[in-house]
Amino acid sequence: DPNLIGWATGYLDYLIGDECESQWQTPGNALGPAQGVVNGIHNIVCLGRAGSITLLFDSGIGDRPGFDFAVFENGVNDNFLELAYVQVSSDGQHFYRLYNDSLTASPVFAFGMVDPTNITGLAGKYRHSYGTPFDLSQLRGISPYLDVNNIRYVQIIDIVGDGTYTDTSGNIIYDPYPTVGSAGFDLDAVGILHFQTADFDISTTVDMADAAIFFQAWLSEPDDENWNELCDLAYPYDGFIDFKDFAVFANQWQ
Repeated sequence: DPNLIGWATGYLDYLIGDECESQWQTPGNALGPAQGVVNGIHNIVCLGRAGSITLLFDSGIGDRPGFDFAVFENGVNDNFLELAYVQVSSDGQHFYRLYNDSLTASPVFAFGMVDPTNITGLAGKYRHSYGTPFDLSQLRGISPYLDVNNIRYVQIIDIVGDGTYTDTSGNIIYDPYPTVGSAGFDLDAVGILHFQTADFDISTTVDMADAAIFFQAWLSEPDDENWNELCDLAYPYDGFIDFKDFAVFANQWQ
């Protein structure tokens, strides 16, 4: 999908859960573009039961209208779905979980089926090659430690489907259990749909090069020759580059 404009660039804190064979323990497989299943090969990293991993994004992910990033699993069909929580952070220390909901009414056996229409806000909702999208706007204002215009970390946490894990509302989350060998969430990739940092040239530093881009768009509107949507930094986005946007830019200066 051409709307995917970037991918994870690094990882840390790969915590391997139970029932995960060594052949699936390659966290680097989660970096770069999603590959799905190629010639029968699943190029994934398995989390194992209750395992987790944190992915890094040098370019950052930002909140724009609509979905902002997508998490890809390797489900072999539309109903064999292994699920995970998704949490995000700006500083790598404070993580905040995206809203999630599960209406699966009863336990699911090891190779049982999950109706995706009963799932919201959990990674793994869709089969391989179709990422589950997430919208950062639901976390706007949740904490002074979280800048939804500058998300640098996405954490994926496997959900054990035995009835011990719950959704945001307290409903039990069921998914296939018990599975073995490559139990738990199988992460293919995390793709970026929106950048929204002031690091316009994706150099990992907000500097004079970014300032040149910003001031090229200064006082512009969408129909102007110099308009640059990325420079409309201040929420709510108003389609005009002015001092409100400059305040956001200055706050990210390094």
